[in-house]
Amino acid sequence: MMTAQPTLRLCHTGMDSRSLYAFEIFLSRVDSRACQITDETAADVAFIDIDNDLGRYLLEGHRLLYPGRPLIVSTQKAPLDNDPLTIPVTKPVGLAAFSAALEQARRLLPPAPVVEAPVAAIDTGTLEDADSIPDEMPVEMLFNRTEPRLANADPVALLRQLEERLSTFYVGSMPDVDLDDLIARNAIYYTPDQFLQGEITRAVAHAREIHRPMRIDDASGTALYLDPQSGKALQARSTNALRALAQLPTRGTVKMSRVEPGDAVRMDTLESRPLEALEWDVALWASRGRLPRGTSLDHPVRLHSWPNLTRLAVPPEAMRIAGLWSRGGYSLRDTVSMLGIPQRYVFAFYSACHALGLVELAANPAALAAARIVSRQVVAGPAEAAPPMRGLFKRILGKLLGARLGEAAAG
Repeated sequence: MMTAQPTLRLCHTGMDSRSLYAFEIFLSRVDSRACQITDETAADVAFIDIDNDLGRYLLEGHRLLYPGRPLIVSTQKAPLDNDPLTIPVTKPVGLAAFSAALEQARRLLPPAPVVEAPVAAIDTGTLEDADSIPDEMPVEMLFNRTEPRLANADPVALLRQLEERLSTFYVGSMPDVDLDDLIARNAIYYTPDQFLQGEITRAVAHAREIHRPMRIDDASGTALYLDPQSGKALQARSTNALRALAQLPTRGTVKMSRVEPGDAVRMDTLESRPLEALEWDVALWASRGRLPRGTSLDHPVRLHSWPNLTRLAVPPEAMRIAGLWSRGGYSLRDTVSMLGIPQRYVFAFYSACHALGLVELAANPAALAAARIVSRQVVAGPAEAAPPMRGLFKRILGKLLGARLGEAAAG
């Protein structure tokens, strides 16, 4: 007897309520049992329309957060990058094409675990072994059933664990605190100068002054080479080792010095990465969901420009936070309340943007008064009460908080 295939759990990105309603109707015409809409964390497959200002951000962000998840993307331009987990469907999307994409996505999912009676649950001892999986372990190893530690593990559960770890990797796990309690509030601050983040900032500034690369050393030797003139950084440590170094105060154990001719042989063996990506990562690791000491919770945040999230690690809710800040008038406290997300998501993203000089806090009385008016309008009235947005940010935010997907879904 044939066993019915399980219903695919499908999440969407960038749809407002109107577009979502149209998309649900479209899915019912495909096959009401083929898939169902679910939230991002529980999904098997994601659907993204990439033909808009935020399309590539959404695609790269989702891929970073969920590296092993199949993605169905609608686009007018094909082919896309050669990513075996990304399934393009050309607009206008028809029923047959979308059904075929769903079946292709289903084939990309790891096989469902076979549970034999009377076993009623996965061996949790095996799942606990996931905590010992290195962060840099290739995702495909999750599905290598010959790996002794993973032989009896549920691959979906393992993937969920890695997704959670990817989140905590960049924003930590600090719980929310009462922001009106002065003693509790002290826990949300850190001093960047006391961490590797501060040492890198000083080294980069000095390198620009002397027009020569700098290196960062600790008790174990050289950890980093920094060349702001080329905009490149060289890591002499693994990402895990660098993260460990960046998370704790250096206490004088980290020093900077000029790159000497004798360093060239070592540097030639290392791969380079964008310096801004290193500064971004190190700020997230030092922050761990906290704010630079002295940061006001109540001054409006000004976002000068969007971080290049196609090249940078994407912390949870980063695009929603950036979208809100691009409107202006929202403080860090407002952001947490408006988006209903953990404080650490907001604080970590601000800390990383601040490290790259992408944000500032408005401190003049007029800006503060305007921020209070905006906050009251958002609470008391519809979204139309907010001040008008202009230019690129208006288009980006409109698509982020409610992009039209009619052509993509109902094609």
